[in-house]
Amino acid sequence: MNLKGLLDKNMKNPKKFILNMIIVILIGILMMLISNVYKSINLADKKKKEEKSVIEVSTYAPQLTYEEKLKKDLIDILMQIDGVGKVNAMIYFEEGASTVPAYNENNSIRKIEEKDNQGGTRITTENSRNINVVLMNEGTSNKPFIIKEIRPRIGGVIVVAEGAKSPIIKEQIINAVKTGLNIPANKVSVLPMKN
Repeated sequence: MNLKGLLDKNMKNPKKFILNMIIVILIGILMMLISNVYKSINLADKKKKEEKSVIEVSTYAPQLTYEEKLKKDLIDILMQIDGVGKVNAMIYFEEGASTVPAYNENNSIRKIEEKDNQGGTRITTENSRNINVVLMNEGTSNKPFIIKEIRPRIGGVIVVAEGAKSPIIKEQIINAVKTGLNIPANKVSVLPMKN
């Protein structure tokens, strides 16, 4: 059925046509209201999730340094070995961590050729080198742009564990520390914890 036929049919009974149009308009309004309510519920849920994540981040412990994190991870993994029990560890670092910033380097070479009155020639060469650290904006301050971070080298590790009285557990601890920190056995000392 085409549109003209529909209009001709509905114009024969104008009351029915007006009633149908009111119903269509009400259904459209009802759909818009439902859509707005649905959107506001989703926005409220999203806002609650964002507030929750902000609270979780702010209550989280402060960031650990590389050295502190390494010690914590070592203790956590050693405590999971069967028979080890309570563990404490000390990691000795031979030097501190260092960083390598990005640099802008400009080199220029300038040659000057001078001739004097007697026909002699003098050539002067000037070399200039300009090195600047690349800075990046971080809030209200500028900080160097770091391209490489050099971790400190481990000089030795002491592990004190309840289960270290057993030679088997002691050997397992030594092997775990050697593997986990990539250091030789002579840099690892494992001692039993006192009661």
